[in-house]
Parts: sequence; structure tokens; C-alpha cells
Amino acid sequence: MSVLALLSASAFAQDGLKLKFGTWHLNLEKSTLAPGSRPRSDTRIYEDRGGGVIMSKHTTVDQQGREALTIYVAKFDDKEYPVITKGSSAFSFITFHRIDDRSESFVLTRDGKVAVRGTTTISKDGKTMTMILNRTNGEGQTSQDIDIYEKQ
Repeated sequence: MSVLALLSASAFAQDGLKLKFGTWHLNLEKSTLAPGSRPRSDTRIYEDRGGGVIMSKHTTVDQQGREALTIYVAKFDDKEYPVITKGSSAFSFITFHRIDDRSESFVLTRDGKVAVRGTTTISKDGKTMTMILNRTNGEGQTSQDIDIYEKQ
């Protein structure tokens, strides 16, 4: 469902980002998902690549059992970074903006149009990640997901 991030190269920013590193599983019972967007499973893995760079691997299994893998490497510097989704021919990019040491905003574009605007917040204890995703489909219809992830 979505998608995430990275940060500027200050030591303070790196400390806050450390909360995001690791494996996160979507808690379907706690999440509020738009009709038609409910997966069987959703896992996000964030890795530190050094120098304020984070790599994201996002694996989703839909209700029909089809797996989608999305990968990006990015920074929190308000620049576009390519997003690769296995099996998709769309040209996707993601841009991140740091809000504070536990929160970020992001914009995902597909084929030059904004597809998702959202925020990600990590809880103070580092165990819960909340993503609010405001989506716009190809017909201009909007929906919102509130995804609750638990750190593994």
C-alpha cells in the first residue's frame, strides 16, 4: 500500500531515523483500509544504507494471493527518487520531507501524476508505525487508508 523514506545527514536526524529501521507487519485489525485495498499481508523492511540513505522493500500479497514487491532507495531531501514495482510498467517516483525525528511526509507519483500523499509516524516506544495514505486513482477518485504496522 504504500510506500516510504529517508533523511538529511545530521546526527540528530539519523538517531530519529533509526526507529524506522527493521521489519514491519501491517496489523489488519487495527488498520482502516478503503474498500478494495485490503491485502492478505503487507510487510515493509527499512535498511540503513549510510549517509542519510534508506532502502525500502515493501511486499504485499493481495486477496487473490498475488505478490507485489516495491523497492526504492531515497533520502529526506525533498527530491524525487525512482520507485520500482515488480510487474509494473508505471514510472513511479517518491519524495520525502522530514517533519520531526519520528515523522515524515511523502508524495508518490505515477506517470507524472500524484497517486498518494501521506505521512508516516513512529510511536515514541518505536513499536508502532502509522501511515496515513491519501490516494487518487486514474479516474480522480480519492480514498484514505490508515495503516498500522507493528515492528517485528
